[in-house]
Amino acid sequence: MMKYPIQLGTLAAVLVGLLITSMTPSTLEARISERRESIERRLFDSGGIVYRDDAIKATRRKGMPYLRFFELLPSSAEVRIYFKTADGRRPTSSELEDERMSAGWDLHVVYVNGKSAVEVYKRSQGISEFEFNQLLALHAGGSFWKRLSKEEMAETVSAFGFEMVREDGQVRAKKNGR
Repeated sequence: MMKYPIQLGTLAAVLVGLLITSMTPSTLEARISERRESIERRLFDSGGIVYRDDAIKATRRKGMPYLRFFELLPSSAEVRIYFKTADGRRPTSSELEDERMSAGWDLHVVYVNGKSAVEVYKRSQGISEFEFNQLLALHAGGSFWKRLSKEEMAETVSAFGFEMVREDGQVRAKKNGR
């Protein structure tokens, strides 16, 4: 038995990464606990796509923090990886290479029972503090965010780690590099 068992509620409350850059969050967005159909309708209507090629999906998954814990999720869990170009147009197939990321951004969503439980936003360039704050505002859910002190972070058990927590305690966020 694990010393600190990971419960589904904890995983559902984790908003991983917030690794987005150079775009306003409204162009590629998901929301924790939102149904897949809603996320995809909004994404596809604005020019985004879902990766279908296995080689590209495998490359995009490399190094993702959710991989270490995926086997602990229920059998209904699935990962979908989306892509949106930097200029908002629908990408061409020649732009979707498995070895390098095109100008734009990826959104990794781990769905559990058809609802978003973990989200990772990734871009080829760094995210500005303004963009990070916009993304937090998108996920505020009528609440506000609190930045944790190092002492508070050290006291909390978390599979992914986090530096921000929504006031209601239901969603957490961490900015990692890109």
